[in-house]
Amino acid sequence: MSVGSGRRGFDLGRGFYFLWCGESLAVVGTALMEFALGVWVYNHTGSAVAFANVVLAATLPAVLFLPLAGGLADRISHRVIIVCCDVTLAVLLLGVMALLWFERLEPLHLYVFNCLASIVGAFRKPAYQAAVSTIVAPDKFTRASGLISISKNASALVAPLLAGAIMASAGLVTILAVDLMTFCSGTLLVIKAFSHVRGAPGRQDSAPKGTVFGGALGNVAAALKFFVAERLMAGLLVYTMMRTALLSLATLMMTPLLLSTLGSQALGMAYTWAALGGLAGAGLLISMGNPRRLMALVAVADLLLAACVVALGLVSQVFAYCALAFVAITMASIADASVNSLWMRRIPSDSRASVFALISMLTIATTSLAVIVGGFLVDHWFQPALVPGGLYADSIGRWLGVGPGRGVGLLFVVAGVLFALLPLSVLLYGPMRRLDEPPVPTTVARMIENPQAEPL
Repeated sequence: MSVGSGRRGFDLGRGFYFLWCGESLAVVGTALMEFALGVWVYNHTGSAVAFANVVLAATLPAVLFLPLAGGLADRISHRVIIVCCDVTLAVLLLGVMALLWFERLEPLHLYVFNCLASIVGAFRKPAYQAAVSTIVAPDKFTRASGLISISKNASALVAPLLAGAIMASAGLVTILAVDLMTFCSGTLLVIKAFSHVRGAPGRQDSAPKGTVFGGALGNVAAALKFFVAERLMAGLLVYTMMRTALLSLATLMMTPLLLSTLGSQALGMAYTWAALGGLAGAGLLISMGNPRRLMALVAVADLLLAACVVALGLVSQVFAYCALAFVAITMASIADASVNSLWMRRIPSDSRASVFALISMLTIATTSLAVIVGGFLVDHWFQPALVPGGLYADSIGRWLGVGPGRGVGLLFVVAGVLFALLPLSVLLYGPMRRLDEPPVPTTVARMIENPQAEPL
């Protein structure tokens, strides 16, 4: 390959690069904001339930609007949707900044803000994904997806550490000001991106007819039919929901676990090492090439992830938290990418979008339920039982410890042990363990594909 052809291989078009830079700024701003708001709520309430409610408000409303958002993105210009969503988020941020400036900000305001931001994000995400597929040529979509993944992991690496440092020195209002600048800059880059696209950007001329609501219901019905016909894939759906819920619960509860004992700077370090683990896991999986027995690899990685979650509930040093977070997210990254590969292999191309939409809805709902239950258990059972003189102080407290944060530690231990049962069941159940292997064709299927073949 000549040098010139190699350079052309990386030419995804100015439109994509502007769109990618705008999205990267939005991702960084969102990561800063989510981290800072979680720290602010926990510092002002000291409640794991209050912290969990902020997170739920930022995720749960998207479940209701995802099908509608997908139908809308097929019928309206992607540029219009993205720009309108960015402007709306900027206005919402200005409202929170005003409340904070006049010292009127309460946790309830952040619940409302996160709820509205979640709805806006539900409309923005499918429009952005569709815009990328419209701007980038099909033969370069893999490279474009890799760049998008890099920006996501890089923001997860930098944002927590940066947010922790800003919170400690300048407070929440400075972070919100930075968020506002990133959203506004990202919006300008999105507008610039679509100015390089010929024709009506994002308009789908082949969009299905009918109402948006009708199209959304049709998508859900098509996805349900797929899982009814494919029982093993329904099992993978349950597995995906459970593992996503555990990983989200452990990631979110790291905030009250570390804030109650070590402070926001230690929390930022732990999240930074977790992001490094995500990059390491992706690199390790890429170096494997195309591993065989992919579902078995998922189960082994998730077993190690469960062991790390249990260990996170037992340790108390910053170094141990960072090391375990690194290993845990490395294993989670390997398992996540492998599960996504399984979905891509087994879902028919004509119903892939509808199935992925249903998966997103169900995983968000399961994660939200896990966060609700986890926060309730910590505040009303585990933490009161692990204070000096508490119900578990003389039993579990002897090896887990007593005092602030130990209730969250017990939650990690219980959740990790329960989750370990899932990958163990996959390793023990042959059909599920061999899910990635091509199915053996039946005699009828062989005769259809090759009429000259002799029956077995």
